[in-house]
Amino acid sequence: MKYIDEIKKFFYNKRHTEAIILTVIFVVILALVSGHSNWHSTAGGASGDAAVSDSTAASDSSGTVTARGSKKASSYKKEEKGSELHDLLTEYCKDYAAGNTDDLEKIASPISDMEKSYIKFMSGLLDSYDIKEIYTKDGADPNSKLVSVYVQMHFKGLKSAAPGLDFFYVQKDDSGALRINNLYSSFNQTNHENDMDPTVVSAIASFEEQKDVVDLQTKVQKEYNEISLSDKDFDEFMTKTYPDKVKSWQSSYRKDAKAAEDKAKKAEEKAKKAEEDKDNKSDDSSSDNKNTYKTTTKTNLRKKASINSDIIKTLKKGAKVTKVKTDGKWMKVKYDGKTGYIRKMYLKKVKSSSSDSSKKTSDSSSSSNKPKEGKKLTLKDTVNIRKKPSTDSKRINLAYAGDKILVIKNRDDGWTKIQYHHKKGYVKTEYLK
Repeated sequence: MKYIDEIKKFFYNKRHTEAIILTVIFVVILALVSGHSNWHSTAGGASGDAAVSDSTAASDSSGTVTARGSKKASSYKKEEKGSELHDLLTEYCKDYAAGNTDDLEKIASPISDMEKSYIKFMSGLLDSYDIKEIYTKDGADPNSKLVSVYVQMHFKGLKSAAPGLDFFYVQKDDSGALRINNLYSSFNQTNHENDMDPTVVSAIASFEEQKDVVDLQTKVQKEYNEISLSDKDFDEFMTKTYPDKVKSWQSSYRKDAKAAEDKAKKAEEKAKKAEEDKDNKSDDSSSDNKNTYKTTTKTNLRKKASINSDIIKTLKKGAKVTKVKTDGKWMKVKYDGKTGYIRKMYLKKVKSSSSDSSKKTSDSSSSSNKPKEGKKLTLKDTVNIRKKPSTDSKRINLAYAGDKILVIKNRDDGWTKIQYHHKKGYVKTEYLK
């Protein structure tokens, strides 16, 4: 089968030595989902004693590395245990092995629904995911680092740990703390679920071609190959059992994703209809208040704006009608479910003495019921999240009943600015009460 062939190619072709063992799943995902291979992670390994030092790379007099005709780049720097970066990545690996995506999102974002499903799948196979060595180079900007992590993945039931080399793009946030920019995770670079900055992508591509990086990848691959040859259980798991499990996960994910998509579509249609119904109700109410007229004498409701037109109904003095539009000396109106024309001279607008006070009461009530800024709310209904405060604006997300949203700013136009899953948008205030 195609996915088996792809996995075999991966193990036997040293040009594909680019990330940890979990890249095997990326091969399968790629073969089954997108049908092509584009790697940014490596399976294979180097022993802990064989980490590449600066002396293994071709260097110029300034000590910078020149690799395969690429631009000069900084040399690998080994990260010491106890550093902020080492602690960050250790926490990541711990949460990853446990399938704890909620805590992972606190230190690495964004994580797509597909990647979350994949992480939970992997956590069911792993006993632990341990770091042996960390090496860094300068990133695309002064506040970023390109990070290679030599890891050992302990799969349940296997004596030998799988050596691997994982990649992370780490940046400082606004507070100066380190965070993992998960846009450039091996998973997203393979599946392209979220857009990436071309400048960073170019920096990563250059990084992967540099000699000291390639040397480390080769050593990792060599260690992996040696384990496969000496441990038959390991080889059986990685070449047969593991791909079978991946295929099963992928099939299950597709089925669940389709069901979720259908559910979201129905919920969107339901939310859209409810939104339109409320808008129409509001419009009708507004029309009743502003466009209500009454006849000043007994008069005819005609089919057309002409005294020679057929009479639909003869109305008594004081009969209330709703204005549709003005047509010269005539007014098109609705009466008792029928639409026709009456001479304007026979109509008088109805004034509502309670309309102003009602509006003030409504405004006061609306103001007091606005959601509190900075507060997290649990939605009672499924709602559309719009890019701008308008029902005509593009829907950027759909939030379901029971989901939590963060109130950012109240507005006086009936909309509230909110944050949902790291995205900001607008929701009608009435849906948040």
